[in-house]
Amino acid sequence: MATTFTNGLYKDGGARLTNGTAGVFVPEVWSAQLLTDTEDQLVLGNLFGTSTYEGEFKREGDVIRIPHFRDTVVDKGVVPAYGSIGTADKAELEYIKMQVAKGSSFHFEVDSLHQLQTKQGVDLMSELVRQRARKTALALDALVATAIVQGSIETAAASGLGKDANSDGGTAALHGLVESVALGTGATARYNQIVDMLALLDDANSEGERFLVIGTSVRSEILKMKEFIDASHWGGTPIMVNGFVGSVLGVPVVVSNTVGARVARKGKQALFGQTHTAATSVDMILGTRGSVAAVIPNIDMDTYKPEAKFTDAVKARVHYDAKVIAPAEIVVGTPATP
Repeated sequence: MATTFTNGLYKDGGARLTNGTAGVFVPEVWSAQLLTDTEDQLVLGNLFGTSTYEGEFKREGDVIRIPHFRDTVVDKGVVPAYGSIGTADKAELEYIKMQVAKGSSFHFEVDSLHQLQTKQGVDLMSELVRQRARKTALALDALVATAIVQGSIETAAASGLGKDANSDGGTAALHGLVESVALGTGATARYNQIVDMLALLDDANSEGERFLVIGTSVRSEILKMKEFIDASHWGGTPIMVNGFVGSVLGVPVVVSNTVGARVARKGKQALFGQTHTAATSVDMILGTRGSVAAVIPNIDMDTYKPEAKFTDAVKARVHYDAKVIAPAEIVVGTPATP
């Protein structure tokens, strides 16, 4: 269809614009879809993560920078009309270095790439990308969990510094410590634990949006306690059916089977949803949005023809990593001390 000019506007039916790409697989389109699907399926990475970074990434092992502002405000007090206000504050932007050395790679074969240009083929490709995004999200979420858990383990007794999982070997000192609160005893021990965890965030002047992530076993525990079911006890909202348990002391509570011990089960199921075990040592994670860097600086996708075969294939690789940026804004709840 030719371009037409009507009422001051140029219009094109679009067919001419797509003739050049008819029957052509466009990796950039599906790379963007893989990134979007991965970010959508993150749990801890979505709640606590920030994807903002600076620097150029060329290959695995490169170091990027995570920017954050320093508080440089100096109160000058009352300045007389003819007095001098002194030296001006300087807006300082600091950077935390982060190495990107993790990643995932995938590839699959099809009879012909032309199959992926049909309506059914697009649906198939969308599902193939979604499945691989799920695997990538699990791997990145496991890194976020590992970064948080390692950040709560002191490098040495009374050092006040956690372990940096993003460092070589994962044992270097972090620039702070992710605080932990152990479960106490008594009928209200779980609620008291959450109160103590919130107190640590309040004391750190944490102002970001907060989330409390609990495991499935903790969820089953608190749903049997009237203190959590009845909103009138603690000023929270009633139990909701959309994946959120509700809120405790104004903090949204999210359930994830990636945190804490799993619920005991007897049977084996072929379609059992996959998860990771990086956060099984903690029962709960309380934190603010942006306290952990979860970045995906690079996605490559391309097609190729396998040697000695009459098929087409698609290959992809994703680079990502995670690092605790604000350890004072994360608190983990641990099981009761034996």
